[in-house]
Amino acid sequence: LGPIWMSGNEGLKRKAVKLLDEGAIFAFGLSEKEHGADIYATDMLLVPQDGGYVARGDKYYIGNGNKAAMVSTFGRLPDSGEYVFFAVDSQHEKYELVKNITGTQSYVAEFVLNDYPIGEADILSRGDAAWNASLNTVNIGKYNLGWASIGICTHAFYEAINHATGRRLYNQS
Repeated sequence: LGPIWMSGNEGLKRKAVKLLDEGAIFAFGLSEKEHGADIYATDMLLVPQDGGYVARGDKYYIGNGNKAAMVSTFGRLPDSGEYVFFAVDSQHEKYELVKNITGTQSYVAEFVLNDYPIGEADILSRGDAAWNASLNTVNIGKYNLGWASIGICTHAFYEAINHATGRRLYNQS
């Protein structure tokens, strides 16, 4: 949700709120198989076409990429090299879900956009704002993961104490 909330696109923000209220999930399309999270080298292109754009390229290691109602996707304009964030729907016919790249129950996607149509209303940010949204979203995620880890450890500690509190071991309390 980071690139959506940081964006000036009020229409997509309202759409995200509605989708959240309906229980939808979201995805952050930044990393690529060839480059990882090297955002300088993004191969996702937003190609001008008929007054709008078509998105061409792939993303890799994208959590929720199979079911996300909105996938904030990072790319660039081919002529100017300007960075851009735009929103796509994982259920659109031009969104190709390649596979789950993890051998776990969670779904971490590889996907390809095959001339996915993008209008101005689908663009979240451009230039420095898109660049900043990518870095800030990663920073927010890493910060939250740190607190989540602390919370998980704290919960496990209390579970162990509560479990041991009422037990008798070798006939002793």
